Amino acid sequence: MSDPVAISRVTRRKTEFRDRITAAALKLFAEHGVADTSIAAIIKEADIAHKTFFNHFPTKDHLLQHIVSSYSEHAYQSFRDSFRQHKDPRKQLQFCLMAIAKQLAGMNPARYRELLTFYFVSNTTTLQFREQQKQQFAGLVTQILQLAAERGELRTQFSIEVLTEMVVGICVATLLNWCVEENYPVVPKMKQAAGFIIASVFVEEPV
Repeated sequence: MSDPVAISRVTRRKTEFRDRITAAALKLFAEHGVADTSIAAIIKEADIAHKTFFNHFPTKDHLLQHIVSSYSEHAYQSFRDSFRQHKDPRKQLQFCLMAIAKQLAGMNPARYRELLTFYFVSNTTTLQFREQQKQQFAGLVTQILQLAAERGELRTQFSIEVLTEMVVGICVATLLNWCVEENYPVVPKMKQAAGFIIASVFVEEPV
């Protein structure tokens, strides 16, 4: 029988190495950019053996995917929190969209713009991962819209599937603008986008 204590120790050790590699990578990305930061430089900054790095990340792209995935999971946790904090679908949707914008606004552009650009425009390395993330976000939006439909608060001209695609598309467009434009006012822009989405998707609230 496996020793739970030993397994816990191994798991903790793996997490510590991943965190060390990630911290070193983010530091170097901020100083030199993603493209100009080599695996060798990350290994040196993290003060680990080459084998240790490749045990955790077969390639640099896998490391980038891990970093973006960690950010995404944190964002989705914020989304899930919205269901506990709000019962109104309008507020749920606005909360989710603004949570994205506020996290971006609090991030260091030098560290994360290239990462998000990699995430959106990279080749097949991130294609499957990106599709999974998109489906996760779309699933959350669909839940909100289905709740609104059950409450008779959703416009009926279009299907929930079409409305979900519209919400996801607007959100992705805002993220891409933040990636490519210096000093992009992501919070007010997302607030405007959320207002447009809510006015377009939901029936008018009674006065």
